[in-house]
Amino acid sequence: MASITVVGSLNMDLVIRAPRRAFQGETLIGGTFGMTGGGKGSNQALAAARLGAASFMIGSAGDDDFGLRLKNVLEDSGVDCANITFHDDISTGVAVITLTEDGDSSIILSQGANSRLDFVAVEKCEEIFKSSDAALFQMEIPPETVAAGLRLAKQCGCKTFLSAEPPFSLPSDAWNCIDYMILNEKALNFYISGHRNESPSREKINEMADLIKTRGVHNVVVTQSAEGGIVFAHNRKPFRFEPFAVRVVDTTGARDAFCAGLCVALSEGMKFEDAARFASAAGALACTKIGAHPSLPWRQDVENLLKEVDNEDF
Repeated sequence: MASITVVGSLNMDLVIRAPRRAFQGETLIGGTFGMTGGGKGSNQALAAARLGAASFMIGSAGDDDFGLRLKNVLEDSGVDCANITFHDDISTGVAVITLTEDGDSSIILSQGANSRLDFVAVEKCEEIFKSSDAALFQMEIPPETVAAGLRLAKQCGCKTFLSAEPPFSLPSDAWNCIDYMILNEKALNFYISGHRNESPSREKINEMADLIKTRGVHNVVVTQSAEGGIVFAHNRKPFRFEPFAVRVVDTTGARDAFCAGLCVALSEGMKFEDAARFASAAGALACTKIGAHPSLPWRQDVENLLKEVDNEDF
């Protein structure tokens, strides 16, 4: 069994369905409302546990109803929550999500207690890093905490994974502590050009990924939603991984399922091609249900999808 330590955010997601996004100044009548656990950190910790890893969550939440609910959901799936710090003077992070009819989403995030996760809290978990195969980080906590955590995890012998979204600048000395950087095209463009919400041309993706690697990152994985993605691995030619055809209901949490799947599979010793395929299947299944936590698949679900596709190929 792989052992994964996840350092990141915990949010409560407030989700409302709508035919489209509201225009500026418009009040739009939406549809159903739901409240589910989320935050890239808790999503990835939960996904790692459901995919068969021993999962440890390091994070920060409010000592409130949302924080307690998140802790209970994580623990119910086997995530070790002993290193979540609960604060009585700040609320748990909240994400307000508009979910459109085509399954796409837009998100406004209030960091809340996630902003309190500092290196002191992470440093206290040094022994957990030493006993873990991998450490998985995201960018919904302070970037300086991410950078310091990456350095500590590397020193403790972990494989280090950075789910580099939402994109924020990293201290320059953190780059060579990243073994695997996972990001979408818009985030890739941000880390090279500084421009947000712009996708690079296909010709530029290879060039940008190579530039990321010159900063010290060993492997870069660029996800492309319904088109799968590209892996720029250390000392080998890039290769593509294909998407899985599913009925998309809600894309929230899909990339987190992918990141956790890749981290678990590589930590178990899978070949990179097989690990990317496993992760892609996990990400696809996360699109078939509403909400981040409820959609994160179990190991058996992923293996069943892989078998179904393999059987169709014969």
